[in-house]
Amino acid sequence: MSEDVTWSFLGQHKMAGERKGIDDVISFFDNMNAIMTNSNPEIEKLIVASNPKYLIECQHIKTDRTDGVNIDYLVAVLWKFENGKIISGQHLFADPKAVDNYFNAVPMKTIHLFGNNPVIVEQIFKAPIEVVWKAITDAKQMKKWYFETMNSFEPIVGFETEFNVPVGDKNYLHKWKITEVITNRRITYTWRFGGYTGEWTVTFDLIPEKNSFTKLKITNIGIESFPLNNPDFSRESCQEGWEFFINKRLVDFLKN
Repeated sequence: MSEDVTWSFLGQHKMAGERKGIDDVISFFDNMNAIMTNSNPEIEKLIVASNPKYLIECQHIKTDRTDGVNIDYLVAVLWKFENGKIISGQHLFADPKAVDNYFNAVPMKTIHLFGNNPVIVEQIFKAPIEVVWKAITDAKQMKKWYFETMNSFEPIVGFETEFNVPVGDKNYLHKWKITEVITNRRITYTWRFGGYTGEWTVTFDLIPEKNSFTKLKITNIGIESFPLNNPDFSRESCQEGWEFFINKRLVDFLKN
């Protein structure tokens, strides 16, 4: 594969999206392999054709999962080559809706491996690292700029908390679990929503800047693991949410 290889898996499901770079493409196929291995697939290769720039393979795939979540569909996989290396790939389905239903239903135990196209938001604060660290880890301060309904928070690996957040006529149960803490440098936690499949991993990185300024970098991965038919879980909603919290609410909080 080329270093800047891209791979597209179309649809409105948890595996859908475009992967960029060798690591993300390999991660995608690792996850796909885990799903299909547990699905006992029968794969019939119908047609394989190629020219110097492209290779296409058409398949008939039928799964036999013990939990009853199965599919019987036709798929074409298209590779594009340049200088002897794969530069892009794409899955194309005869019945996209059936594929959406399948991948949104099957369990994905390796979903935490997803790092495809993360949402990243950065901001530089006119404050030392210790001040910014406390703002993102002290429950009393977090309630003032982050979530008012948050009950508790402790920067300790293994700590878990959950709280409700109303959004319009919906009420989302936020469920967090801290997985990494490096005081004044990094904190990471998983983020789920009660009653919905999917899991985010959110990392707050603090980087010292000149004149005692601090850069805060938010990295949110796992967006593609949530139901894509809910706009509240869309990439656009996630991006807007972090920009609001970090570039507006936290900026104003630390200024005051």
